[in-house]
Amino acid sequence: MRNVAPALALLLLASPALAAGGETELTGEATLGGEARHVTLRLACDPAHAGLSAALTVPRYADLAPRFDFHAFEGPDGTGKPLTALRVSGGSGVRSVIAPASGAVAADPATSFVLTVAGPRRSENPLRSIAADLARPDARITWAQASPRPGDAPLTATFRIEEAGPLRTALEPCFGP
Repeated sequence: MRNVAPALALLLLASPALAAGGETELTGEATLGGEARHVTLRLACDPAHAGLSAALTVPRYADLAPRFDFHAFEGPDGTGKPLTALRVSGGSGVRSVIAPASGAVAADPATSFVLTVAGPRRSENPLRSIAADLARPDARITWAQASPRPGDAPLTATFRIEEAGPLRTALEPCFGP
């Protein structure tokens, strides 16, 4: 029985389901109508729970609120409609996913709004289909966010992956099944 414990410990350490994930942040530009602003995209991997998540932070969102309904995404009563289209394009072609996003006013600074796409469990994560493509060199990520309010223009953010190594290291534990 004593010899089983080290083997079991080694098996648990080598299990990809228990591998540590990470996160990375990209800077890009978002447009809404004729207005452009810098935004950030945080991509994170939590292999033990939800898997991949993508969080788009829009600064000074209140300035855009007359043309885009940010608060419709907020809280448990927020829209669950699949109004988010994420597209990854690059040397391997184009992959995309359409998913719902949740939203919240950022804690710091409170003048920013964060839209997040993630699954309740890793097996139900909408980002799984584009996971490996997110970390390819020279990839371009486009986040197109429709507003649930009729007549609003979509918010479109673009990000370019110039150095894929750190992104791959952070996200790779979530690439598998």
